[in-house]
Amino acid sequence: MPVRPSLMRWAVPALFGVAAASIAARTANDLAHALAHDSVRSWLVVSYGALRTCVLAAFAVFTVGRAAPVERTRSPLAFLACAAAMATVLVFSAPTVHTPQGLLVAGEVIALASCIWMLASVLTLGRCFGVLPEARGLVTSGPYRLVRHPLYLGEIGACAGLAVAAASSANAAAFATVLAAQMVRMRLEERALTAAFPEYVDYAARTGRLLPRFWPRVKGIGHGRPATLA
Repeated sequence: MPVRPSLMRWAVPALFGVAAASIAARTANDLAHALAHDSVRSWLVVSYGALRTCVLAAFAVFTVGRAAPVERTRSPLAFLACAAAMATVLVFSAPTVHTPQGLLVAGEVIALASCIWMLASVLTLGRCFGVLPEARGLVTSGPYRLVRHPLYLGEIGACAGLAVAAASSANAAAFATVLAAQMVRMRLEERALTAAFPEYVDYAARTGRLLPRFWPRVKGIGHGRPATLA
C-alpha cells in the first residue's frame, strides 16, 4: 500500500513524541510537589524529568524526515538488542521508603549528569541519530571527540543512576541487561560505520568506545574495520 512507508516514517518520531509528552506531564506533577515540599531530592527529580523530556523531544525531532541510512542494519540481533535496551529501561523499580538517603541522592545525581551528557550528545548527532545501529553519518565533534559512543554512554550512566538510587537484585539484573544490549548495538553500529566511512578506522584508532583514549591504538587495524572496539 502506498501509505505504508509514510506511516512507518512517522511511527518512530510519534512514539518518541508520546514518550516525551508522558514524561513532561509527570515532571509537571513533580514540579508541583517540589514547590510545595522544597528539598534537594525533589528538585533533582524535577531536573531529571525535564532533561529526559528534552532528550526524548530531540529524538522525535531528529527522526522526522530523515534521509535513508548510508549503511543499513537488518540483523535480527540488532532489533533484539534495541528492543531489550528500550524495554528494560521501563522495568527499573522505584526507590522505597527503606532506601538510604545517601544512595538515593547519589543515584539521582548520576542519572542527572548522564542525561545532561545525553542531551549534549544527541544535539551534536542531529539527524544522524538512529534507533537501529546503522550508519547515517560520521560525527566526530562535541562529545564524539572524546568517545565513539557518548549517547550510549549517557544511556548506560542514566540506568546506572537508577540502579544505585534503588539498589536491588532486580535493578542490578536490569542494568546488566541494558549494558549487554548496548554493547551489542555499539559493535553492530561500528561495523556499519566502518563499511560506510573508510575514515572511521582512523577515528576508532584514536577514540575510545566509552572512555577517552589518551593515545591512539593502531596495532591490528586491518581488513577494512577497526581491530580494537574497546
